[in-house]
This record gives sequence, structure tokens and C-alpha cells, in this order.
Amino acid sequence: MKKFLPSLIFLFLLALSASCNAQAHISIINPVGTPTLTGFLENVMSHLLSIIAYVAVLFIVIGGIMYVMSGMGGGNDGLKKTAQNTLTFAIIGLALAVAGPSFLKELKTIVLGSPTADVPMNLNQAPSLVEIVQRALSFLLSIVGVLAIIGLVLGGIMYIFAAGSVDVAKRATKMISYSLLGIIISGTALIVVKKVAELIGN
Repeated sequence: MKKFLPSLIFLFLLALSASCNAQAHISIINPVGTPTLTGFLENVMSHLLSIIAYVAVLFIVIGGIMYVMSGMGGGNDGLKKTAQNTLTFAIIGLALAVAGPSFLKELKTIVLGSPTADVPMNLNQAPSLVEIVQRALSFLLSIVGVLAIIGLVLGGIMYIFAAGSVDVAKRATKMISYSLLGIIISGTALIVVKKVAELIGN
């Protein structure tokens, strides 16, 4: 009898599940909230970035309190240095949290061609390796161009406020020279990349 008991329990549960299915349709709710892996990863990244932003703001406040306390009682240089590091790292973390979605959007544009595109389900819809490399190089070269323009503006501001200081004027001249060189290199490289991609495509 003990040998047949597991088999009888299994048959009873099977009959019970069959009767339940016959009576009502059971629907299971998706706990993730999205049917695709891309959507799930985007939700995870969104939550992580919001947590990072809240923690960064909290540490900015803590750094400010530490900075105020370092000035009390004759000034505590160790606490002041810790406060400065806390503020610096918190601001960097907040900047990364704010810029994170933009980088994810650009990464999706590089790989899929559009920030709203879904992951292709077959090979015919997938972008070619040449297209991905071309988009990545265009993105990187545009970043170089933007940084070079920012360097050019900062060099011009330094040159204006040099106020007769030879060292500041030299640093400003160097920054302007390197920025102009960066603009020329990034512009030339962008043209070369497009021409090479056209040749490979043909």
C-alpha cells in the first residue's frame, strides 16, 4: 500500500488540476511588467539611477554640514578635506546619474539605429557590423568635437581674464591650440569614416 500512495496522490492532484482548468481560466500576471529583456533592463537602470541620484543629494547635504562644522572651533583641516572630497564625489555621482539615461539612449541608437527601436527578432532585421561601427565612431567623434569647442571657449575666457599674467596667457594659448587641433582632427576623421563606410558599403 505504501508503494502506491505517491502514485495515488499524484493522480488525485492531476485530476484536481484538470477539473480546475475545466471550470475557470487561470491567468498569471507578469511581475516584471514588461515582456522584453530590453524593457526589463531599462526599468532596472531607471530605478538604479534614481537611487544613485537620491544618495548623491544626501551626500551633498552631508558634505555641506561637514564643511560648516569644519569652520567651527578654530577650523578642522581634516574635516574640511573630508567635506571637500564628499562634495566632489557626490557631485560626480549626481552628474553620472543625470547623464546616465542620455548615454543609454545613445548606446541604443548606436546598436539599433534608433532609441525607440526594439531588439530585432531575426537576422535580416539586425544592423550590420559596419553600421554599428560607423554609428559608434560618429558618436565618439561628435563628443570629441563638443569637448574641443568647450576647450576653445574656456581658453578664450582664460585669455580674457589673464590680466597681464604670462603663465595664464600661455595656458590659454595652449588650450586654444589643442582645441582647434581637436576640432580639425574630429572633423577630418568624421569625413574619412563616412567615405570608408561608403566604400565598404559599395
